[in-house]
Amino acid sequence: MIPSTPVGVALLLLLIAPGLAYVLRREKAVPTGPRTAFREALQVVFVSVASLTVIGLLATLLRTIAPEHTLDVRRLIQAPGPFARGHHVQVAWWSFGVLASATLLAWVMADPRIIRGLHWLSTHRPFTWLTGASSSDIAEISGWWRVFDDRRPKYTAKVDVGVLKDDGTYIQGTLVSWTAGGLDYDKRELVLKEPLRYQTTDGKQHNLPVDMVVIAGRDIRRLDVKYLMEANRQDVGEPTEEAPTRRPSDESDDASQP
Repeated sequence: MIPSTPVGVALLLLLIAPGLAYVLRREKAVPTGPRTAFREALQVVFVSVASLTVIGLLATLLRTIAPEHTLDVRRLIQAPGPFARGHHVQVAWWSFGVLASATLLAWVMADPRIIRGLHWLSTHRPFTWLTGASSSDIAEISGWWRVFDDRRPKYTAKVDVGVLKDDGTYIQGTLVSWTAGGLDYDKRELVLKEPLRYQTTDGKQHNLPVDMVVIAGRDIRRLDVKYLMEANRQDVGEPTEEAPTRRPSDESDDASQP
């Protein structure tokens, strides 16, 4: 039931603040496909309730440890009006603290590193037995995010991207930024910087005399991604050069030489 009074609407917006913070950050960090309004509303409500429950349990634990420095929730529930009038400052500060802590908790849980960690746990036992997850599950996650963020090696210095456009031309350069835009190509953009190489449909290559180029997602047919590692590390996909092994006969020959 939606509240009809201004105070009720304001209270509802405050209570769903944790879920809203989670959804807004997760959409920026992990772009997914379009969802119905009902599903988005359920996600906001669920995250808000879960965050407020966790913080409420922590506040209850703190109450048992230091009852003289915490809010007496039992008296507040038994006589909310008289208790709130007599301890309005304490009630206001504790309400703000619980809500702010729950919002911060939800915002932290939307961190891409935590999301990747939870995904990694879901692919290992016993979590696979509990969740039923498998490597063949359909993922509602953008492939752009997987190659540019999720699967990007730790010590990557820069990412070289080749773009095959619908008109058959090919542009290659260093990735600067990309716009998630969910799974809607009309809202995606890819920004590349120099050195920029341009190949026409007849196979001729040219150097673009510009610093950066912006490519609309609706014009992209294929993306080729190459991770370039730091100077003291090996690029992904390149074979390692192993030092030649010395045989025992070689060592004996060296020892016999003056």
